[in-house]
Amino acid sequence: MGCGQSSNRSSQPSTELIKVSVKRKEESTRSSKRERREIVPSPDRQSPQLSEITVPLLPLLPLFPFLSSTHHSTQRNETNSTTTFPSSFIIISQSSLISAIKSAILIQKWYRRCVARLEARRRTSWNIFTALEYAGEQDQLKLYDFFSDVIGTMLEQETTDHTRIASPIRRALTTYNESSADSDAVITLLSDTQPANFPVEKTYKGPHLKLPVSRSQIGELIDAFKLNKILHIKYVLLILHESRKILRTLPNIIHHNTSYSSQVTVCGDLHGKFDDLTIILYKNGYPSATNPYIFNGDFVDRGGQSIEVLIILLSFVCLDPKSITLNRGNHEDHIMNLRYGFVKELMAKYKDKSSSLIKMIEEIFAWLPLASIIDEEIFVVHGGISDKTELEILKNIDRHKYVSILRPPVKDKKGVDMDEWKQVLDLLWSDPKPNRGCWPNVFRGGGCYYGADITAQFIEKHGLRLIVRSHECKFEGYEYCHNDTVLTIFSASNYYEVGSNRGAYVKFIGKEKTPHLVQYMASKTHRKLSSSQRLSIVEESALKDLKEKLASHHSQLIESFTEKDPTMSGEISIGDWADIVFTVTKLQLPWRTLAPKLALMNGDGSRVKYNANLVSVQLGGTRDKDVVEELYRHKNTLESLFRFMDKDNSGQVSMAEFIDAIEVLSKYTKRSLPTQYIAQIAESIDFNKDGYIDLNELLEAFRIVDQGRINNNIV
Repeated sequence: MGCGQSSNRSSQPSTELIKVSVKRKEESTRSSKRERREIVPSPDRQSPQLSEITVPLLPLLPLFPFLSSTHHSTQRNETNSTTTFPSSFIIISQSSLISAIKSAILIQKWYRRCVARLEARRRTSWNIFTALEYAGEQDQLKLYDFFSDVIGTMLEQETTDHTRIASPIRRALTTYNESSADSDAVITLLSDTQPANFPVEKTYKGPHLKLPVSRSQIGELIDAFKLNKILHIKYVLLILHESRKILRTLPNIIHHNTSYSSQVTVCGDLHGKFDDLTIILYKNGYPSATNPYIFNGDFVDRGGQSIEVLIILLSFVCLDPKSITLNRGNHEDHIMNLRYGFVKELMAKYKDKSSSLIKMIEEIFAWLPLASIIDEEIFVVHGGISDKTELEILKNIDRHKYVSILRPPVKDKKGVDMDEWKQVLDLLWSDPKPNRGCWPNVFRGGGCYYGADITAQFIEKHGLRLIVRSHECKFEGYEYCHNDTVLTIFSASNYYEVGSNRGAYVKFIGKEKTPHLVQYMASKTHRKLSSSQRLSIVEESALKDLKEKLASHHSQLIESFTEKDPTMSGEISIGDWADIVFTVTKLQLPWRTLAPKLALMNGDGSRVKYNANLVSVQLGGTRDKDVVEELYRHKNTLESLFRFMDKDNSGQVSMAEFIDAIEVLSKYTKRSLPTQYIAQIAESIDFNKDGYIDLNELLEAFRIVDQGRINNNIV
């Protein structure tokens, strides 16, 4: 019975039927021959309506599982007549379709809620990582502000009382204060680090280099570094000396012209992530006259292959200086390297030869350019700007005298201009913010925050259209702000943890310099995990770091919790808990959200059992928790002090140096640490009783003890 006959039926069925058309794959070749079905107006309505709707079924199958292949043939009996539909059609009721649509909507809502929860967890983990990172940088700057006062006091006293500089830390600061581009120390350094002074052993199986550096030699270096081979110190120094000759000739601000290349690539922080560097070179090619690069600082620290990243970049400088520019970042600084891993890496890889190598790398960092300008339109700088940034002043600065940007400008007979130093500090340490104006960057402790109005003024004043900067890790590897006039590029993927963020670089193409952004992630393991699994790994790492931070404030937290619990019930409200943790740690985090993940809650989740799941710190046999927590809280600062005094990079300090460092730490923290406990700690750390303290043993001596787990194990 045809479709036209259905209009002559004496009565309509109780449920309006919807006919769904399905085209089988085997019938696709005969689709043009099939007779089209007519659409007949409904007899009970004046306006034309569809009593039967033809809908392709195949696209709906993933949404409506009940539309299976078993329903492809259907029969309908009505008043002694039978309608047999082709195998490519099925009949479903309108109510069933509506039910299916509602189900699809519910699934969609559930999916969106799931994505929102994952995003909330990601943002929380991200906030934890950034808060702890910036708190560490803030501590580092505070320490060297303190050193500024120490140096100033020494300079005032050295003419009248030479015994004032007898302590190890004072000697270290005095030596560091004497650094100068024309000093005898630099001349001696260049002489002591001549590659000829370091013969290659017969047992060495790594790559060999000779000048001039070629592309094939750089390729061999990359292949060797992929296999975790260590380049002989002779060849490291060969690259350092050759690149120093080139860097010394460069201006403070490099001007790039893309009229020949018609493109330029800008990369952000690499932080010792050699895999990220190889991905960039693989995707984008080696630097050349037609493919120039700007690497925007922070090549070292945090990652485990910082020296390899630095050597490859400097090798390209030696190969063709005009094809690659290395801007200085805030981590191209010896003081930062003491704390964030680069010095430790060099000591581990080059051992007794690391001392002269570290000093030579300091020399290289001091000669790096401060910024770059592309075709007088795009300003490329590591950190950013301030309301005081003046390019004319920056062009005339003697950048080499700032061996450390954190080094305080000492007022001696030679003199250091505070305003000039602030210009350099702002370039390397500042961050953009959505607010208007310019104010101190208290979160990091150095540089400033600058708003969109400051960016607009700077761009208009210097005839620019865009600022490209790095310095901040971004989840996608890049981020625009200030009405798309500031672009942040961060090239180190997996910065906080595997799967925590992508890396990215930007290529400006053509006369219009159209930005082309490329994202990547170096780790292969993330491909095997779902997004939820990757997030769980990142979240677990963030919470672990945060628990260690809370452990360093354990005694102070318990004391404050107890004050809020007059009945000694062992519980306080979640609001009180969050307020106390914020007050003690000074970390701006969503503590209410984090409470269930950091502490044990009561049945309804409104109160925190603050005595359960205790996390504390132990150090040797020391029983004074306040002293132990104070030392652990400033563990990284203490390590920086030790490495600062350890001039021979032996990895050991004497008892006298240890006590001197603790005294400096006591003055820095403005808290008196009892000498008897200092002596007790020193004895407990000196495991072999030889009168020296090994730095690695010191750092490993601190133990984080989860009392809750201990109790559970006992039970």
